[in-house]
Amino acid sequence: MPPVSSEMAFLDYHVLQFPLRIRNFRPGDRFHPLGVQGSQKLKEFFIDHRIPRFERPKIPLLLSGETVAWVVGYRIDDRFKVTDKTRKVLKAMVT
Repeated sequence: MPPVSSEMAFLDYHVLQFPLRIRNFRPGDRFHPLGVQGSQKLKEFFIDHRIPRFERPKIPLLLSGETVAWVVGYRIDDRFKVTDKTRKVLKAMVT
């Protein structure tokens, strides 16, 4: 496995819904942060990680269907993580 980087995410390919899309934060967005029980509002996630309000609209979100799969540069959604049952991995990178 390559070194961990905030500019790279590994997701379970077969759990994703294609086509994937990129968009910015919208009020009410939620996701299941990797390593956290249940869902969390993105606004709360940003506050917990001390991301300034003016920076939040600049952070891209990778969407699988209408579900946030990756808050780019920060955390993937737990539902898309690679597990021992994963057969195919999608590597997403910031360029």
